[in-house]
Amino acid sequence: MRIYLLKFFNLIFSTIFIFFYPFIWIFRKIIDLSFSFKKLSIWTGVPIFNLINKSKVERKLGFRSISIVRTSYYIGNEFDFVLDQISFKNKFLSVLIEYISFFVICLTAKQVHAYFDGGILRQVKRGYFNPLELFAYKLLKIKLFVWTYGSDVRTQKVTQKLGEPNCCTDCIQVGKACVCIDDIGVNNFKKVSSVATQIFSMGDMIEYTPKSNNEVFFWPIDLEANFGKRYTPHFPKKNTYTTLKIVHAPNHREFKGTKYFEKAVKELQLEGFDLELVLVEKMSNSDALNIYKKADIIFDQCLIGFYGYFALEAMALGKPVMSFIRKPNEYLLAPTECPIINTNPFTLKDDLRNLLIKRNELEEIGKHGRNYIEKYFSIDGVASRLAKVYKDIGIS
Repeated sequence: MRIYLLKFFNLIFSTIFIFFYPFIWIFRKIIDLSFSFKKLSIWTGVPIFNLINKSKVERKLGFRSISIVRTSYYIGNEFDFVLDQISFKNKFLSVLIEYISFFVICLTAKQVHAYFDGGILRQVKRGYFNPLELFAYKLLKIKLFVWTYGSDVRTQKVTQKLGEPNCCTDCIQVGKACVCIDDIGVNNFKKVSSVATQIFSMGDMIEYTPKSNNEVFFWPIDLEANFGKRYTPHFPKKNTYTTLKIVHAPNHREFKGTKYFEKAVKELQLEGFDLELVLVEKMSNSDALNIYKKADIIFDQCLIGFYGYFALEAMALGKPVMSFIRKPNEYLLAPTECPIINTNPFTLKDDLRNLLIKRNELEEIGKHGRNYIEKYFSIDGVASRLAKVYKDIGIS
């Protein structure tokens, strides 16, 4: 029923858009001539928490930048606009408000930032960016910047060619969790690329996005959030007489390799090591951060081959981070400075044992991580890289 509703709205609003295009064009020209109105830069798509910070990065560069998403979930709700709150989660009304919001964007936006699986409008066909949205941005010459977050670009064949382990190793959500189907991924990439002003990718995601810009490393951490309290460093203590606490936040266990880490921890406990594994799941970002602060070590993942935003938050808090990085020299920003402990299912137990034995070194590793975030992933750090890109393509 939802798909038919979306197709109906897409047809109706496509007709309306074409009919009102001259008026939209005239309105945009009036805005161009107005000194009192600065066109918007819109960040939209999947409600990923760091989208909020990317909008802050752009504001740092002087843009009138806002974040607007269709819905939000338990991790956080700090977006500028969340549409399903306006619609009281009524399905018909929520879709209507999305299309109305899309029209407002068409009238007022200078540029739009979205992901490969779509922007403000929902997919009419699984795996494809809404065609009306692409058509409108192209016709109105609204700059479209497309970013990646992982599952919006990952396909089976490319993933499996990377070698074991990978996202497909333990996947039980084939055709649901990621794009998966290679033809869909390739076709959608071509369609979006034909409209996009610039495509940004990083880490293992570069394997799926040929000719993308891979230099921005676009997951900023707002170290000033809550007057600096959100990410106040809590470095591991050198006390070797207390239980070593390891925290893991598996939003998708089968992709993060949770079972391999649980097995390694259990076997080390049987060997006599005093350690505790704490799993953080389905929790708000603020509540999760309070648990991360009490950790001695953070385990990110051991299958995907690239760290997640969770790993950057952990380093901001001064925690040593374990994560599988498949190609450090290609996937990492300043790889020789990145203190992430590279691990995988085959070395996991030995890597963890080594940290337990050298527990007095954890504080120093944590300090390296915090310095790395301050230098490269603060709002200012990411803003400097994005500013260079904008300068190179003539955007101010």
